[in-house]
Amino acid sequence: MGRVKLKIKRLESTSNTQVTFSKRRNGILKKTKELSILCDIDIVLMFSPTGRPSVFHGEHRSTSLNHPQLSSFCSILCFNAT
Repeated sequence: MGRVKLKIKRLESTSNTQVTFSKRRNGILKKTKELSILCDIDIVLMFSPTGRPSVFHGEHRSTSLNHPQLSSFCSILCFNAT
C-alpha cells in the first residue's frame, strides 16, 4: 500500500524551515550536478531561509557568496543572459 500524498505548505517555525532547507540542500545540489552534466549548464543560485546565497557551478564545486560578490555575480549573469 502506498503513502498518502502530503500537501506542500509553508513551514511556520523558522527552526523547522532551516532544518528542512539544510536537509534538502544536498539533494538539490546532487540533482544540479546531474543536470549540469547532462545539459552542459553551469550555475544554480539558491537562497537559504536566512537570505544567504549558495552557488553550485559545476564539477563538485559549491560555494557561498557574500552580498558584494552576489551583486557582481548577478550583474554578470544578467549581462550574459541578454
